[in-house]
Amino acid sequence: MKDRPNILLITSDQHRADSLGCYGHSCARTPHLDILAEEGVMFSNAYSDCPVCIPARTTLVTGIQSHLYGKPEYCPSFRIDRPREKFLGGILGSAGYRNALVGKTHWHTDPGFDGGFEEWISFRTLERIVERLGYGCRTGMGRNEMVPMLDPLPPELCSTNWAVQQSVEFIEKHDRSKPFFLWTSMVHPHPENIIHEPYYSMYDNEDIPEPVVPRWACSEETTPYAIRKIRYANSHFYMKGREARKARGVYYGMITNLDHQIGRLMGALMKHDFWDNTVVIYTTDHGEHLGDYGTYFKGTLLESAARIPLIVRCPSSMKPPRGGKCASLVELADLLPTICELIGTAAPDDVTGKSLLPLLKDDEKSIRDVLHAQIDNQHMFHDGRYKYLYFADDGLELIFDKSCDPYDEHNLVGDKELELRLRQRFIEHLRSENHPHLKDGQLVNLGRKIMEHDKFNISGWLGIRGAG
Repeated sequence: MKDRPNILLITSDQHRADSLGCYGHSCARTPHLDILAEEGVMFSNAYSDCPVCIPARTTLVTGIQSHLYGKPEYCPSFRIDRPREKFLGGILGSAGYRNALVGKTHWHTDPGFDGGFEEWISFRTLERIVERLGYGCRTGMGRNEMVPMLDPLPPELCSTNWAVQQSVEFIEKHDRSKPFFLWTSMVHPHPENIIHEPYYSMYDNEDIPEPVVPRWACSEETTPYAIRKIRYANSHFYMKGREARKARGVYYGMITNLDHQIGRLMGALMKHDFWDNTVVIYTTDHGEHLGDYGTYFKGTLLESAARIPLIVRCPSSMKPPRGGKCASLVELADLLPTICELIGTAAPDDVTGKSLLPLLKDDEKSIRDVLHAQIDNQHMFHDGRYKYLYFADDGLELIFDKSCDPYDEHNLVGDKELELRLRQRFIEHLRSENHPHLKDGQLVNLGRKIMEHDKFNISGWLGIRGAG
């Protein structure tokens, strides 16, 4: 491929899809991401196939859904069996791209593994600076706690700001002898829920939306075990009233700071004459419940956690549509084959994602009929209209009509004809995968119930054993 484009991949962590102005949020301020959407294509049905950090991020760098490579769960000890050259960085290097990763990895690999990237500027460098300045563990808040806190660090030591500064310096030093791929991988708005001013107070006087707590989530009988376990096993459940509202405001403040820093990146591309030959992709690994369904955190296939923002802006030389909105079902696994097509190389044979380029060129309206996602023992089977959730822990089902139910509020279980049709299609799909949650033609029900220790497993969610 002649005149191959540069590629800038920007990822955040735990950014729910509705928390951007371009996605219709009532108060979240994201002016630069809104501009990116106006210049590119915004995907309204993008999903994380396993909404927790490690598997979602491994899917991104391999192009394979986590339940197909063998570990759809947060499991730091699992190691994917895959050669370096089949990871995203290795593919880019083989294709002749100068490539760099700035920031977070968090894959199903050894912690020091670089994913095949030629250059990896990790947050460990920033952590050493912070430690040397004597800040240490500066707040007492765990890495998965949503309790709001003003950051005592100066803005330049905010992980988002620091990662963008390193990325700007990469752009400034690029020698143009070959195209570049730069991945700016940020941590925010993942808790700990901490940010500096003016972002800490930015939303204090805004009309912040209340959490969505549907009727089905208020009953022990109709709320699946997996959702109740997450709800009871973290300290967020106990935040009430003013503190909960402040927590949501600080979350939006982290997003606005992230957006302002993305503006710096966009400006650097323009200043150094890269804007007209650079594909810019923005996405995240998963969302955040933010009080929806009576819980915080992620770890379910409900909309707040599973649906993610995805914006792709192509340079004018590719004659892309501008300001487009694509409703096709897409997922994180699609990014690697998309990048492969952009750089003119074949994706590895075992990649399960599909290239987004037919959608970006407006050649196709859809690249798949159904999307199957899994986290732990939870499944999502989405056909573009109906979203069927099956919970193998206790055999419960939830069904939502996505044409009129954006927040998974109205459970259609009880419509026997619809139940049977969706369940049977899901069973056939599991059979095609030889999935262990199908036995003798029946969906597996593990018969699990909430135990006392499930209600007090706080330390795991605080992030004492690492962030998820």
